[in-house]
Amino acid sequence: MQPKLPICFFDAKTGMLCANCEARLSKGEISRADVEASKAVAQLADRVPELGRVNLKRAFEANGSYVLEFDRSDMASLRSNPLVQSELEGALKGKVWLVGAGGSDRKFLEDVFFPAKVLTVNTVWLPDGGKKTKVIVPAKRSERRIGDFDKLREAVKRARGIELLVETEREAAAKLYS
Repeated sequence: MQPKLPICFFDAKTGMLCANCEARLSKGEISRADVEASKAVAQLADRVPELGRVNLKRAFEANGSYVLEFDRSDMASLRSNPLVQSELEGALKGKVWLVGAGGSDRKFLEDVFFPAKVLTVNTVWLPDGGKKTKVIVPAKRSERRIGDFDKLREAVKRARGIELLVETEREAAAKLYS
């Protein structure tokens, strides 16, 4: 079985885009990140069986980090094998976050922070009319599991346009009681 990708599976395997996929890239229907992620998934599909059955919807790239949106139904199988994420990170040469396509911003953020739990998600309205989304995660080893918060902020902004503030539980409690 082969994965469903934003570009043709043959193109992803060979690394060359057909006229149709090239036209879609030129029109902006797909992005360069979609192409790179499709290539990575196609190359790994033989070695990592979970990737052979997925439907990659979209990919977003920010400073060498990637947010990959899969069908929501694929998320359980992708998370069941920790090798999937590390193999994709090796193939794409950067940090990778796997998320389910669609859904609310909260569900998106829960996917991004997985396996860390999201304790709260709040919208902070700024005086200039802008808004930021504040996420509080448990303090225990969260940075080690999630990775670099700066890369995460940039990737989330590219994928969903969310200005992200991340605090650990300890930081939030310290602000509350200081």
